[in-house]
Amino acid sequence: MTYYQKCLSIIIPTYKRPDALARALASVEAETVDGLVIEIVIADNDPKATAKAFVEQKIKNSDINIVYIHVPEPGVSNARNSALATAKGRYILFLDDDMEACAPWAQSMYNAAEKFDAAIVFGPVNAVMPDPDNQFYDKMQPLFSRRNPGEDGLIERGIGTGNCFIDREKVALPSPVFDTSLNQTGGEDDALFRELEKQDINIAWTNAAVTLEHVPASRATMTYVWRRNFAFGQAPTHEAADKGILGWPIVIMWMCVGVLQIISFGVRFVVMRLLNRPEAVFNLGRLAQGCGKIFWSERLSPKFYGL
Repeated sequence: MTYYQKCLSIIIPTYKRPDALARALASVEAETVDGLVIEIVIADNDPKATAKAFVEQKIKNSDINIVYIHVPEPGVSNARNSALATAKGRYILFLDDDMEACAPWAQSMYNAAEKFDAAIVFGPVNAVMPDPDNQFYDKMQPLFSRRNPGEDGLIERGIGTGNCFIDREKVALPSPVFDTSLNQTGGEDDALFRELEKQDINIAWTNAAVTLEHVPASRATMTYVWRRNFAFGQAPTHEAADKGILGWPIVIMWMCVGVLQIISFGVRFVVMRLLNRPEAVFNLGRLAQGCGKIFWSERLSPKFYGL
C-alpha cells in the first residue's frame, strides 16, 4: 500500500469505552517525533458508533490530526485491520483504549527502532489496578502488565499489540494483517508476530516507551484470571496442533505439562483459597494454564472481544 515516509500513525481501536478513550487520546495529543508528522487514527468498533460524537467534537476543536473511522462489525482484528488500511504513516504505533501513554512515548519508540534497526519495537505496560491496597489485586497486576527485566536491545519474539511500534518499510505484513478468525478469542497478535518472526527482521525492546493499562474492577476478578490464563495455556498446544501431524509430539508434550500443572497447582490453589490468601491468584492462574494446555480446542476458547 502507499504510505507517507515522514508520517507516524497512532492507532487506537475502541469499543464502548468513552471515558477510557478520552484518557487514551489525551495521553497522546502532545506526542511529537523529530522530523515526522503524527496522525491519530481512532477505530470505533461499536456497531452504534458511540465514540463518533466525542471524536468528531475533538477533531473540530483541535489542531491535532485525528482521523475517525467506524468499523461496525465487532472484533479486535476487524478494528485493527481497518485502522491499518486507513493509516497514512510508514510508522505505526498501537495503543489500546484502556491504556495511557507516558511522554515521550512516540519519540522513545522511534529512537529505539533507529538505534537497533528494528522493524518492530515493544515497551513496558504497567497495570493500574482499581484498588492499589487490595492484596488480591496486587497479585493480579502481573496478568495485565508487560515488563522486561533486561536492558534495551534486541529480543527474539513479539509480545503484544498494545504499546507496539511497526515500521512498515522493514516488514512484509500479511493480508489481512490480523487473523479475523480470532476476532473474539484474541491471540491475533501472537499469530501475527509468529509469522513475522520468520522474516529477516530485528525485533527490539525499549524500557523508555512506558504505557499504563487501567484495569476496571469488572476484569479484576478471579473469573477473569481463570479465563485469561486458560487462553494463555491453550496457545502453545494450539500452535503445535496447527503444524499438522509433525506437531503432534509437541501437542502431547504440552498436554503432559498441563497434567503436571493441574496436579501441582490445583492442590495449592484449594489450600490458598480456603485460607483466603492472595497467593490463590497465582495458583489459580497456573491451574487454568494447565487446563488450557489439555483442552486446547478452538471451540473452547474464551471470548474476550466484541461482545
